[in-house]
Amino acid sequence: MKKTFKRVALFIVVVASLYGVGRLGIVTYDSYKFVEREPYMLMQTQNSITIKWQTPQEEIGKINYSLLSGNLEKSLAEKAPTKKHSLSISNLHECANYKYSVESKSLKIDNNERSFQTLCKNQNAQKLWVIGDSGEHGKNQEGVYNQMLKYIDHDFNSLSMWILLGDNAYRSGTQKQFNQSLFEPYHELVKRFVPWAVIGNHDARRWAFYDIWNFPKNAESGGIPSGHDEYYAIDDGNLHIVMMDNQTVDLSKDGDMAKWLKKDLQANTKPWTIVVFHTPPYSDGSHKSDSDSNSGGRMKYMRENFVPIFDEFGVDLVLSGHSHGYERSKLMINHLGKSDSFDITKNVLQDNKSCYTKPLERTKDSGTIYLVTGSSSKLDHATLKHPAMPFSFQKLGSVILEVTPSTLSSKFLTIDGIIADEFMITKNNTKCENEK
Repeated sequence: MKKTFKRVALFIVVVASLYGVGRLGIVTYDSYKFVEREPYMLMQTQNSITIKWQTPQEEIGKINYSLLSGNLEKSLAEKAPTKKHSLSISNLHECANYKYSVESKSLKIDNNERSFQTLCKNQNAQKLWVIGDSGEHGKNQEGVYNQMLKYIDHDFNSLSMWILLGDNAYRSGTQKQFNQSLFEPYHELVKRFVPWAVIGNHDARRWAFYDIWNFPKNAESGGIPSGHDEYYAIDDGNLHIVMMDNQTVDLSKDGDMAKWLKKDLQANTKPWTIVVFHTPPYSDGSHKSDSDSNSGGRMKYMRENFVPIFDEFGVDLVLSGHSHGYERSKLMINHLGKSDSFDITKNVLQDNKSCYTKPLERTKDSGTIYLVTGSSSKLDHATLKHPAMPFSFQKLGSVILEVTPSTLSSKFLTIDGIIADEFMITKNNTKCENEK
């Protein structure tokens, strides 16, 4: 009997070991498998940009570029043949519009209307498209995308930035899935905008995310150096945008990311501050922030360890995905517990529906709006009854942000072309009158 038990136990151990080795092999293969990929842009700064692409044959890559009014008179070429291409164009003008083309002998590249703008010190107006959990290709993804195009009247020049809130490639964030779910369906956007993305839990199932992207960890795009691809800042026009990985990084209140965040926000001088990460601190959607174990406890950790930092430095807007719906708070502070501890008299600064005001100068406990947009390609059933998130919809859609030096407005644009929710924060000493 004992011998039989030992044999069974040994058999289970061997099978489990073989499965583990096989699984590791699959994950590694999916993470680094070579796929052809048309050019896309990264590392956008005030005077430079990086362009990457992957060709089926080894060849010397070449980029031609000029100011938008020019004739592609400048060029940049690699020194040695490769399949994985990366070229950084430097010495560009701040806040300037450029056009470019990429030469390849073995990959057919669509060079029609490829363009970019360098980051700006100041801007009168900015418009951002925000999508979350957008990585399931199909009619939902296409419908949400098409409504955004209609909203901007198919004028890409009216957009300033594109932000992705994680789960950018279902189901496991493989190299192939990133092509199918991001680079191919958003082809026209990829030709013109850097996909500023944070990692989601599905992206984190493989290692492709950080193989595909390079991020400005040395403060090339703004903020202070983090030394980590996982968290960094972008300064563009009126915006200071903080991008954080809350899937693979230590989320403790005295961890490296939290320490860096405090220093970065302390140094920030931009009129508006937006923080971006995948797993939200408040949600009653397809994921429940009241559950300490849901999503590996990340919702709890973000609420308990990072919300106090947002309060301390007067962060204006926090953007997350993960729950496959739309949820939005009022201007709130200091809610660190579960939903049953939420007190509207203590945690809500301004009990309005769509109009909020904040001081011109960054002020502690001036209030933050929390927004979950996780329905840009997927929609799940949800109760949507978190008291901190009263404006909630089980609808597919995306968010349009419009920013000036003194106003920040947000619109939730559904797949049906309806603005289901909108709000505005002002910093021009005006008041919201009779608005509930």
